[in-house]
Amino acid sequence: MKLGLYSITYRGIWYKGPALDVFQLVHTAKQQGWEGIELDTERPHAAPMDLSKDARKKLRDLAAEQELPICAISPNCDLSSPIPSQREAMICYVRDCIELAYDLGSPICKIFAAWRGVTIGDEGVASYDLTYGNDPFPYWKQDRRHLVVDAVKELAKVAGDLGITLAMQNHGPDIVNNYKDTLALIRDVGSPHFKGCMDINIEDQPESEQRAREMAQESGALQIHSHVNGEFKRDADGRVYLAAAGYFDDKFWGRKVAYPAYFEALASIGYKGYFNWEFCHPAIDGGKFAGIDYVHEQTQMALEYMRELRRNAQ
Repeated sequence: MKLGLYSITYRGIWYKGPALDVFQLVHTAKQQGWEGIELDTERPHAAPMDLSKDARKKLRDLAAEQELPICAISPNCDLSSPIPSQREAMICYVRDCIELAYDLGSPICKIFAAWRGVTIGDEGVASYDLTYGNDPFPYWKQDRRHLVVDAVKELAKVAGDLGITLAMQNHGPDIVNNYKDTLALIRDVGSPHFKGCMDINIEDQPESEQRAREMAQESGALQIHSHVNGEFKRDADGRVYLAAAGYFDDKFWGRKVAYPAYFEALASIGYKGYFNWEFCHPAIDGGKFAGIDYVHEQTQMALEYMRELRRNAQ
């Protein structure tokens, strides 16, 4: 398995201060020691409408020069809207991202079924507060899952024609809430070009070593991508450990995640894909929004933590 950096970490929405541009990001990821990079397709990173043919070649050449594969292209999409014009706009967006993946040499386009997005507050920091827990279509009383199935069938054909694999992230809310939902969706779509991105930390059941092993075993070869998230601290000996701290205490999981068991379980079934680090929650230090230095520190500790997990698993 390989360890990568998801660019949402440095998109400038989770901390106070500007984003790293996508070219600077490649250099930063290489300097930090990551083995690949996943590009978020919202501004100011890899939004497909902003990257010309020349810019795409420049970015692909830079990644090759740095020996840092672009392992995934990741649109934040909602394919479940019952409003045809909205759903069709999202289908067009994902098609553009599939073409971007092809142009950048990425084998994976990672998608959501019904991503609700975030809002940006007055201080320039993003929040999930206004988008989670609210029904985006309160007037719609019918099931929306079939809309996602139809959209993914269409998109999987586009991806397959270009040699790209779609990876559905097992991320709620609504249509997909866990790995079992994702596997069911993969079965219903029935395309060899559609597989899963299984993240242990956003399951809708309590974390456990047993759950982690079940998830790896049942997903098997259908899992081609994954992420690590959280907050880290150092103990008295300087060793990194995962801590439910800061934002996570009262806003998110509030529990430790079974990453060690998950790494071991995936190693045992021969998983060869990426585990990518993502800092995708408000950076809070001392009760206030933190700057990029806080994210740098968390990212460094994440890499140390993930390297140890991989070493122990293998």
